[in-house]
Amino acid sequence: KSARPPIEQLLNMIPVLKPRSYSIASSPLMHPDKIQLCVVLVDWTVESTQELRLGEATGYMRQQKPGTTMMCAVRQSAIVLPKDPVKPVIMAGMGTGLAPWRAVTQERICQHRSGQKVGPCHL
Repeated sequence: KSARPPIEQLLNMIPVLKPRSYSIASSPLMHPDKIQLCVVLVDWTVESTQELRLGEATGYMRQQKPGTTMMCAVRQSAIVLPKDPVKPVIMAGMGTGLAPWRAVTQERICQHRSGQKVGPCHL
């Protein structure tokens, strides 16, 4: 005879997906009603079967149409800009990628467009 465990037991054996964190790539000054991300699609080919596999989160995002609303949680940024926008910003992103610095640059552009003096940003 074959084992026939209840579906609840089988579901309890599947590990829960861990949340995926992405850096926000847009300034709330430039895009007050949206959050933009810079995302790299995770994909790979299974060597034995030549089957293309996609990362769970990026594969899901890839299937969505532009403008699709997605559920997310936003955490406080670890990046703190100087209170005085004239002070220069040196942007070094070890492991963060380009996203947070795109947001910082957009923030400075909006400040400049509103008539504020802003200092240089160095990447």
